[in-house]
Amino acid sequence: MLKNKTFIVLIALSLLGGMSSVAQNSTNSPYSRYGYGILEDNIVGTSRAMGGIGYGFQSGRQINIKNPASYAAMDSLTFLFDIGVSLQNTWMKENTLKESNINGNLDYVTLQFPLGRHMAGSAGLVPFSSVGYSFGGSIPNGSYTQVGEGGISQAFLGLSGHIYKGLYLGANVYYLFGNIEHTTTLLPTDNTIGSIFLKKLHVSDFRAEFGLQYAHDINKKNKIIVGAVYSPGKKLLGKAYAYEQVYSTSSGTTSVSRSDSSSMKPNYALPSSIGAGFTYVWDNRLTVGADVTFQDWSKVKYAGVKDSLNNRFKVAIGAEYLPNPLSGNYMKRMRYRVGTFYNHSYLKVKSCDVDEYGVTCGFGFPLRRDKSLVNLSFEYLNRQSTPTSYIRENFIRVSLSLTFNELWFFKQRFE
Repeated sequence: MLKNKTFIVLIALSLLGGMSSVAQNSTNSPYSRYGYGILEDNIVGTSRAMGGIGYGFQSGRQINIKNPASYAAMDSLTFLFDIGVSLQNTWMKENTLKESNINGNLDYVTLQFPLGRHMAGSAGLVPFSSVGYSFGGSIPNGSYTQVGEGGISQAFLGLSGHIYKGLYLGANVYYLFGNIEHTTTLLPTDNTIGSIFLKKLHVSDFRAEFGLQYAHDINKKNKIIVGAVYSPGKKLLGKAYAYEQVYSTSSGTTSVSRSDSSSMKPNYALPSSIGAGFTYVWDNRLTVGADVTFQDWSKVKYAGVKDSLNNRFKVAIGAEYLPNPLSGNYMKRMRYRVGTFYNHSYLKVKSCDVDEYGVTCGFGFPLRRDKSLVNLSFEYLNRQSTPTSYIRENFIRVSLSLTFNELWFFKQRFE
């Protein structure tokens, strides 16, 4: 037992220590050229197959960082460790042009641990946003290419307390870090002057998030949990770089005409964010819930401009069913999950909105006498701009995670 615990701790520390290698969440979307890229929502483990719900989700066997108030609902003798990977196939269509790409990545690493009978903590590494695209086109006397890569990651520490009866409070503190680069290259067809333009954001900052949950037992078999999360807006710290290189295709010479950097704080910010949701639980076997999220992006600056981004609004619905946790039939001890969501994105493309629709499903496979779980989820997502549809994107993502559940602080007695 001691060897297993030591092994798990070493894995967790090594993965959290190698933050730069785990930090970026792969994506391939031209829409990630705008804003900070494609946003993530702290969705891990079980929630991925349930449409991404989490504000009212509470479980002693699953980590839910979407609402930090949920941590204290765990058993005081339990240690949880969750690691997730994903593979996605993307199909893009613009008029008659079609393209497909495959991306895969280590998505997140999280752990959760008790701090007494009524308190618990959590730590981990999760993505905040991701950028990845490459496309080009024709211009007079030449062509151009645009390439973007990088993203913002979050290392976090969380704390939660069971305050009174069914009331739970919690908070996460995040350290945001990462680089986002956008490169535009002008390629002349004759012996003229070409240019390379590079814009880079280097983010290094902190943000906070506060959560609340209230669990009410209707009777022995029925329970409802309501939750809410709030994150205050703030100016974003870091550096913004601009670089221009001019070259001659005939002589092969290059010269730097402009290179400068400035603080991000006056010109970049994160909005306030509020989310609320609930779950209804029957007999600890059926869970049904819904979430609503609102982020006030239109009032914050991006690249020094207000109203360059849309307010974000997301609705998610999900469910999980466990037929019989005590059955000798393995399939009856599996967890079956399904969900759907709609996301009015914060991205604004040439005065058009960007909307996303998705459906999810998945399974929880019990291991080691039902304590640990392997979570497998499938997600289909459609993303496109409206009212003008510039590029239509379709995703199929397969996610796999392992939630390790160990009686960490249990002491065996021998007579």
